[in-house]
Amino acid sequence: MSKLLFRLAAWRARRRAKPNADMVRNEQPDGGIGAEAPIRTASEDRLRRSGFAARIADVLSELSLREGRVFAIRGGWGFGKSSLKNLITERLDAKSSGADWLDFNPWQWGDGDAIARALFGQIADRLGGEHSKAALDRAEALRRYGAILTGVSKPLKEAGSSGLLISTVLTNASVIAIASAIGYDLPTVAKVAAVLAFLSVGVPLLGRVLSYLGRDHSGESLDKVRRALEARLRELDRPLVVFVDDIDRLEPEQIRMLLRQVKANANLPNIVFVLLFQPSIVERALDPVADNDGRAFLEKIVQANFDLPAVPTSFVHRMFEEELSEIAGPYATEANGFSQRRWGNACIGCIQPLLRNMRDARRLISSIAVHMPLHVVGNVFEVNIVDFLLLETLRVFEPDLHDALFRERGLVLQEGRFFRDGRREVDQTAAKELLEIVSEERRNIIRDALKDLFPPLEWAYGGTNYADGFHRRWLMEKRVCTSRYFPRYFELQTSVGEMSERRFVDFLDATATEDELLAAIAAVEADGLLNSLVARLDESVDRLPSENAAVLLPGMFRIAEKLAGTNIGTFNSSYMAAWRATNWYLKGIPEDVRGSLALEALRKTEALSVASILIHLSDPNDRDEGESRAFEPALDLNTVGAMKAEWLRLIRSRAADGDALIAEPDLISLLYRWKNYTDSMDEPREWVRKAIQTNQGFATMVTRLMSRGTTHTYGDRVSTQHNSFNKETIDDFIGIDVAKAKCDAINPAQFPEHEEALRTLLRYLEKWLGLRTNDISDF
Repeated sequence: MSKLLFRLAAWRARRRAKPNADMVRNEQPDGGIGAEAPIRTASEDRLRRSGFAARIADVLSELSLREGRVFAIRGGWGFGKSSLKNLITERLDAKSSGADWLDFNPWQWGDGDAIARALFGQIADRLGGEHSKAALDRAEALRRYGAILTGVSKPLKEAGSSGLLISTVLTNASVIAIASAIGYDLPTVAKVAAVLAFLSVGVPLLGRVLSYLGRDHSGESLDKVRRALEARLRELDRPLVVFVDDIDRLEPEQIRMLLRQVKANANLPNIVFVLLFQPSIVERALDPVADNDGRAFLEKIVQANFDLPAVPTSFVHRMFEEELSEIAGPYATEANGFSQRRWGNACIGCIQPLLRNMRDARRLISSIAVHMPLHVVGNVFEVNIVDFLLLETLRVFEPDLHDALFRERGLVLQEGRFFRDGRREVDQTAAKELLEIVSEERRNIIRDALKDLFPPLEWAYGGTNYADGFHRRWLMEKRVCTSRYFPRYFELQTSVGEMSERRFVDFLDATATEDELLAAIAAVEADGLLNSLVARLDESVDRLPSENAAVLLPGMFRIAEKLAGTNIGTFNSSYMAAWRATNWYLKGIPEDVRGSLALEALRKTEALSVASILIHLSDPNDRDEGESRAFEPALDLNTVGAMKAEWLRLIRSRAADGDALIAEPDLISLLYRWKNYTDSMDEPREWVRKAIQTNQGFATMVTRLMSRGTTHTYGDRVSTQHNSFNKETIDDFIGIDVAKAKCDAINPAQFPEHEEALRTLLRYLEKWLGLRTNDISDF
């Protein structure tokens, strides 16, 4: 009973809080994110349907003295049924002879019984609830009666009664209720309600309950009640139009229950039902009770249909582009990867075909509006805008595929492509399986989208097989097909250890002054983003401001020098990217100042390692004999000579300064450069001889000359650290015999910091001298 009272109180509260139609129309339309609300007034009508709505309003306003009518407004989801309804009601209110109307939405009322009670309760209130105090009292009695009736219907259903009999009971009750509401005298209504309540819990036999409920307990025959009701309804000076919206959102059983009620009561004079639904859904719901011909059943209920005027897809596309321009237009720049050609191809070929109606367009616009700010930091867009828009389209219309792309990162990016040659057939099969996620009619569209988004995989769909040279361009364009940017699109934030586009732009801005640049480098290093910065410099050389070369070039020398000696021998290491970016940047500096700026950068930074690489890349004497590739030095011969001289000055100064030189991370490389620039082994060998005179000095030197790497054996899931020595290096700078004598004279345990290096060197020396055989540790 408490639950029943609670539902009754909630129902009464909703009825009393029903807003005035004029107030609703005058509110500002909701055009914000996620807004799919129908339009409310003709001023919002961009589909030019106001004239159509006016004609329908004229038809609905005609009196039907003999019996009521049932019309339908038909159209698919998102095609504007509710918007058209609002235009019609606006017109009805504006007409001096327009019909009264009631807007009923069954979707918000729950089960079929509640829907039936609410529908006829609202009709009764609309007809008589505002005419007099007596009518208000009768409406309140009706509400009490409806609450009791709801309690009856559930036991009836649990007893296994047929839908037809239940419909008959509710129909009779509705007739009595409406008659009471508009003033017909039924003194025994309350008694009927009480009897119904008693019967719902006290009569076990369903047949007797239904038989009893089928009788008219008002003291007069049901036919007489109905005739009197019809007479009252014919006296109305304007019909009542009942709009029943969102029928296609109901469960099938609820749809059948609602349409039974409409069918049973549709012949009351001056009562006009207008049903709004998508035909295919309602017809399927009616199939089980119509011998699988729900359409024919529906035709018996609905006298005429108002089909929504077609909306050209060109109009939908134009509306989409207008709204997209408002939210994304500021970011449609070349710096964000926008090009008119690529966007035109993507929009026409991959996005527009998925926009069938205004709801589709609004859904995509809303998703873009939600996710776009997550890629914006300040005034910088972190990703490629065309890729972003294509991926948002997949997120909205093909969410399963969108999820699969993130899981199949290795496939769509073709990571480790040189090791995937044996997997081409497997990859091609997997690429085709991605397409099978989407419906067959969309596969050609989605295939084109994937080819555009992921060029490395295009070959699998019969497209181009791109060379590695394109990768740098994709990086510059912030494309999703690169491992750097791929996570950014799906995780909606910069990956851990990666520098954001906003921060990189700030770094470029900091190259205006030396103090700002030094502070920026220090901050990047403190945040553990130095490797990421180097990768960005390497990928974006064309973006580096040549006008700031006097500041930026020394900064790049410093950054590269910080990475010297790390990942030596590793393909595409950070150090390699650092000196490569520096060399390419040099080539972009005007030739008349390039040499002097490079020499000054060396003097200012004393960056021996990176300077030696730049000299090597521009020194014709360092070219291998017979090398065929074009020689394009960044520095002229005079600058190369001057930099060699400055380099020798700096290394000699460092060699004379105690332990300064031995601390260099790539000591071996510097020693050989010293030898090359002086055409003699004398200076570097003499320096090493002095440095190893003490046991501590020798132990330290051994550690500095040891190479560190990793090995990976077939079947292992992790690599193993592997330390080694180069025989030529030890012989050149120390001597094999000298090194063996030093090792024999030293107890490695006395130098814990260098013990591993000393024992490893001894093992190698014994092998070189033939004192031991090779074992697995010598791999």
